[in-house]
Amino acid sequence: MKPKRKKQSPQQQANSRFSIAPTKKILVFIVAYNAEKHIGKVFDRIPSDLYSDPNVDILVIDDCSKDKTSEVAFAWVKEKGVKNVTVLRNEVNQRYGGNQKLGYLYAIRNHYDFVILLHGDGQYAPELLPLFIETYHKQDADVVLGSRMAQKEGAKQGGMPLYKRLGNYILTTFQNFITNQSLTEYHTGYRGYSIRFLKSVPFQLNTNEFHFDTDILLQAFYVNARISEFSIPTFYGDEVCHVNGFQYAWDVVVSTLQFKFHKMGMFCSLKFRSLDQFHYQDKTGNLYTSHKMAIEKIQSLGQKKILDIGCGPGFVSSKIQSLGFEVTGLDKNSPLPNTIKKFISHDFETGDLPVNVDDYNVLMMLDVIEHLAEPEEFLLHLRNSSETSDFTLLLSTPNVAFIAIRWNLFFGRFNYSSRGILDITHKRLFTKSSLQKLLLDCGYSIESLSPIPVPFEAVIPNSLGRILGWIAKIFASLFPGLFSFQFLVVAKPKPGVLSILRKAKYYVGKKVY
Repeated sequence: MKPKRKKQSPQQQANSRFSIAPTKKILVFIVAYNAEKHIGKVFDRIPSDLYSDPNVDILVIDDCSKDKTSEVAFAWVKEKGVKNVTVLRNEVNQRYGGNQKLGYLYAIRNHYDFVILLHGDGQYAPELLPLFIETYHKQDADVVLGSRMAQKEGAKQGGMPLYKRLGNYILTTFQNFITNQSLTEYHTGYRGYSIRFLKSVPFQLNTNEFHFDTDILLQAFYVNARISEFSIPTFYGDEVCHVNGFQYAWDVVVSTLQFKFHKMGMFCSLKFRSLDQFHYQDKTGNLYTSHKMAIEKIQSLGQKKILDIGCGPGFVSSKIQSLGFEVTGLDKNSPLPNTIKKFISHDFETGDLPVNVDDYNVLMMLDVIEHLAEPEEFLLHLRNSSETSDFTLLLSTPNVAFIAIRWNLFFGRFNYSSRGILDITHKRLFTKSSLQKLLLDCGYSIESLSPIPVPFEAVIPNSLGRILGWIAKIFASLFPGLFSFQFLVVAKPKPGVLSILRKAKYYVGKKVY
């Protein structure tokens, strides 16, 4: 009978299996503030192998402490004669999040592969650094978290006060619910990040306060970063806590809700801008969306040849094709595979269209004109390039006078985002009246202008979303200028100036056109 193997602690497991891949450069980044009593002990507890390993460096950034943190750290390094420790001191306090930004930029600029955040007050066990490195190597993780809450009794045994355990649990439960994740703890300060991940997110836009750790985790969710957790022991000694618990909790809740609203396309944050893997969603099956309403308009028009100008991923074109219409897609970037049978690549900001508009019955421009620097010129070109002036223009664009935008302006906020009405790529913004004026000035007769409500069902895909969409539709119908999220216009071109000139009856003289 084989004897039972004694269960090893995380520290023992790390020490027994620890090895560093020769091609990976690791930075241990110690954030320190008023830590003169603890920084030397933290150094002492770091496994000695790390001080002699050529692939590991240690960086301490003293965030303008009021005590002698940096002097004590320097004295320790000098006394021990270690060569891979750098000690820096900020001349101006950057706060917890701001100090982290400095360390991560340092790691990026000096070409490290992985950086581990360690606190200089001794609250987290430096002995577990090898376990972070091993987890990164074995799992190729982007984010490695040392969780104090993975074992229910661990935090209590480590001296974490009841109010902190309870607050941690409540916030983590709330955040998991909002973000659809399943982490055991969001609020650990013992964590590691791959440099490829740090390069992929705008962490410099995150807060300088203590909820920086939440901000960067939310960014990790947004880019589907590989996240790994393991249990760590908790130790609460005589370190001074600089966190205002109520303010921290409020900041965490606000930041998490910003993430959720950004995912929904509402009240967005630049912290998550351009992180969307799929910028545009398929909304052809959702009620009260521009996609759904455009398809219904196409069906009611009954005209078979469609030119989809700015077809994007091809969701709408694909649906229209399945209904028996002939569609040609135009866009700068190719649509998704197996969506549009006929596609032509074209940059609308340069040159004439590569097609004859008279070959099509309907020219569809869904959420395109707001991306053009000169939408007037583009609409005039469509009109003048037609010999027959017989096509129908089906056009949609967001309403910048939507009530949420007005409300934000009332409080002095005008924040661009990665999608929605204030998409950062939008070059022109329209209200109901300015859209009508644009079309009339460019020589189009407006046959219908339909208000499009907030597409709640696209972001809340259940009965609640349908009910909210129905309510939003009623308000948009009653007060389109205030409650319409977008407008859908059906317009017909008047004969173009060049077309009239070409068809003018010639009597005598030089004919130029």
